Amino acid sequence: MKHIVGRTILNLAAALVLTAGATNGAAAQQELRFTTSVPANSFIYADILEVWAQRVTEDSEGTISIRLFPAGTLGRDAAAHLDMVRNGSVDLAYFIPGYTPGAMREATIVELPNMVPNATIGSVAATQMVEEELWTGQGMEDIKILGMFSTAPGLLTTREQVASLDDVANLNLRGAGPTLLASIEALGATPVGGLTAPQIAEALSRGLVGGTINEWVALTIFGIAEAAHYHLDVNMGASPIMVGINRQTYDRLPAQAQAAIDRHSGEAFARLWGEEFDARIAAFRGAAEEDANRTFTTLSDEEAARWNGRLQSVIDHWIETTPNGQDLHDRFQAAVTAAAG
Repeated sequence: MKHIVGRTILNLAAALVLTAGATNGAAAQQELRFTTSVPANSFIYADILEVWAQRVTEDSEGTISIRLFPAGTLGRDAAAHLDMVRNGSVDLAYFIPGYTPGAMREATIVELPNMVPNATIGSVAATQMVEEELWTGQGMEDIKILGMFSTAPGLLTTREQVASLDDVANLNLRGAGPTLLASIEALGATPVGGLTAPQIAEALSRGLVGGTINEWVALTIFGIAEAAHYHLDVNMGASPIMVGINRQTYDRLPAQAQAAIDRHSGEAFARLWGEEFDARIAAFRGAAEEDANRTFTTLSDEEAARWNGRLQSVIDHWIETTPNGQDLHDRFQAAVTAAAG
């Protein structure tokens, strides 16, 4: 009887040890919450952000998992996502710094006309600026930047055809961020800010704006191209986009988790973003060109010179008003050239 009782006690003790071990193992894997404004059926979510999160999770030796929340399901206001990761209400966020002017002032160089040829080159060059600590932003101390991206350059999409400066005069045009808004004003149009990408289609449909500056990804996934069918092929500048993690969250992570995040961030993340983005630009534009209800316009050489003359004033103003503006401009141009390689 004593032997049976003894064995029972030993078995119970072993079971408790196994249960405790399983509990500790489960607790060791920390879930990080990642808020995004893009819908789950978009390629940005499925083929970039989710792929990145899966790679980090698999490489973290079981220490973390990353849970994505699409389409604002964790924070409906896209303009608030930067503050959410700053204050730690989420661990990671995909955010557009143009929605919070001043947050990453140096990155507004991406928005300058004719500066970025495509998303891959722009993203790799922008990442170099961050890694060389040339772009530090304001109030970004609480965030570790994991991805510094550029969209492809935006074109002008309008409700009515635009083929000259005369056509664009006094037209209400939406832009994201102060630099794009300055470009709109330089052309003689009326700049409209404060509209996030998911709000543009409705604003066009209601006639609140006559046009918008976006690339083909935004035009397609946010339904903007359904509300406006005229497209002017001008390089109006791109938009900087970022992924960041709350710095305190990152600092508290195990070394394995930090190493996994670092391996898949920076240039690796920029290339994942850029290559997927550029491939979709080609696909979305190609499909739009098959639509007989759309009109694509290219400026004449004379008209293009007029537009570029107006837009040069925006570049000059950016250099003059940005601390170390000329140096930042030259360094970024060199990074773009190197990335184009």
